[in-house]
Amino acid sequence: MERKFNFDQILDRTRERSKTWDFRTLKPGALPMNGAETHYACPIPVREAVKAVADWPIYGYPYFTEEFVNAAAGYQKRRHGWDCNPAWIEFVGGIVPGIAFVLQAVTQVGDQVLMNAPAYSPFRSTVEANDRVVVESMLKVSPEGASFDWEDMERKFSDPGTRAFILCDPHNPTGKCCTMEELARIDTLARQYGVFVIVDEVHADFVFRGRHIPYPTVSEYARLHSAVVINPSKTFNVAGFRTGAVIIPNEGLHAAVNKHILAVKGISRTITGVAAFEACYDGRCDDYADAVCAYVRENLLWLEAFLKTRLSQVSLVRPDGCFVCWLDCNGLGFATQKELMAFLDGTGVMLSDGSDYFADGDGRGYVRMAYAFPRSQLQEALEHLENAVSAL
Repeated sequence: MERKFNFDQILDRTRERSKTWDFRTLKPGALPMNGAETHYACPIPVREAVKAVADWPIYGYPYFTEEFVNAAAGYQKRRHGWDCNPAWIEFVGGIVPGIAFVLQAVTQVGDQVLMNAPAYSPFRSTVEANDRVVVESMLKVSPEGASFDWEDMERKFSDPGTRAFILCDPHNPTGKCCTMEELARIDTLARQYGVFVIVDEVHADFVFRGRHIPYPTVSEYARLHSAVVINPSKTFNVAGFRTGAVIIPNEGLHAAVNKHILAVKGISRTITGVAAFEACYDGRCDDYADAVCAYVRENLLWLEAFLKTRLSQVSLVRPDGCFVCWLDCNGLGFATQKELMAFLDGTGVMLSDGSDYFADGDGRGYVRMAYAFPRSQLQEALEHLENAVSAL
């Protein structure tokens, strides 16, 4: 069957100021598989919406309508089964700013903030920049996937100093997606020990088995004691607009978070970002979301088969979703993370150093790989790795 979207197309990235494809520093021929983005063209409705704004003769201060929150709420209902009230939604300039505003509202200086490690490093830096204390609960990882260490989780939740938990679901970098049973167990811990839950759901469209479950749907307590941050950046490749949203059903907490947003005039949206956000979420791009998830899932199956048959020294921690994966490179035999990264830097493939995902800076022989590329580029990258490992 002919594809409606050409995810096999290799795009010219020299015309943009891409952080991932920074040709000032990128080695010739190298493939940057370290950035958490897709490498596919944005859906046409998004590009048309942005072009329509660009065609205006002047770019003055705008007013905004309810279309922003209605689009976000409608997307949650259609895609994830959450009957989300538009009144719960506020604009934020991205996932991490949204988390920061919530932390400022629900915790105090010196409070502990729990997260699972390996953890997306901006979570840690944001907690520390706000004078809170990072506490990590290590995920158990194996070729079968990642799982919670529930005994350790309860120990960290029960610490009186722990006031918030940042849940990344789907999880960056392991690709773990929470089941209803797991979310219910987190809800139980949060209720028992009075810990507020902040959920990063930016990868929610990339769930390969079953359906993403928004945390606030688990129980009434979870709904009233959590905040969810969302952004169309990953699904639709629109990260450069820095336009996301935070969803806070609890009216009092919503007002408290808004106070912190207003303190830095964080309500100021961009006209192009709003146009892109609404086009992504209001139904115009749902078919694209389905298609890109299906293509990325095929990439994962292809990647999994390649590692098993041609690069068995590298073990995949099997993800449930996302388009980044956690690779165990201990089979390559390097004594230190520094030696491992020095070797990988010479392969022509850029991967994220596992050291960035742990507070102690010990990468433990792991790296993160993003695989939402045209399949020919994914194959090229893996063959580079295969050739370099064969030459060891």
